[in-house]
Amino acid sequence: MDKLIHRLTSFLENLATLLFISLFLVIVLNIVLRNVFGATWLWIPGISRLLFIWTIFIATAVLYERRDHLVMDFFISKMKKDSRIKLELVINIVMLAFFILLIIYGFKVAKVRVGIPFETWNFSTAYAFVAAPVSGIIMLTFCLNKLRYLVKGEWYEH
Repeated sequence: MDKLIHRLTSFLENLATLLFISLFLVIVLNIVLRNVFGATWLWIPGISRLLFIWTIFIATAVLYERRDHLVMDFFISKMKKDSRIKLELVINIVMLAFFILLIIYGFKVAKVRVGIPFETWNFSTAYAFVAAPVSGIIMLTFCLNKLRYLVKGEWYEH
């Protein structure tokens, strides 16, 4: 299981990097077109939004797995190992519930957005909004792996 989680995390990190670079290049292209050539391509705002949403949700999953997100651990680091594990167990159970809600309501929102295209191109906005439940599924998988360690009384380190 750990090898699968590691490979998935590495893949997602590379995907988030690729998405971010693509977003950066599209925005630079838009700036050059507007300021140098006095023109704009109408599809750029839509693709920028799509890339931004997917970049954020994929990167969030990687940050959650690697514990690189904003963590307030001043008091946790002062606790005994058993107390830390119990607190992490509670936190991850709450996160598990959040990820389940993100999946359920993310699919509901994406379903509503199926018939709504981006403003300037005939491409459903559901493709952007489905990033939330996909990320939720990935983070749920990571959370279950963390819980597996915590239930055994072990501290999870990626």
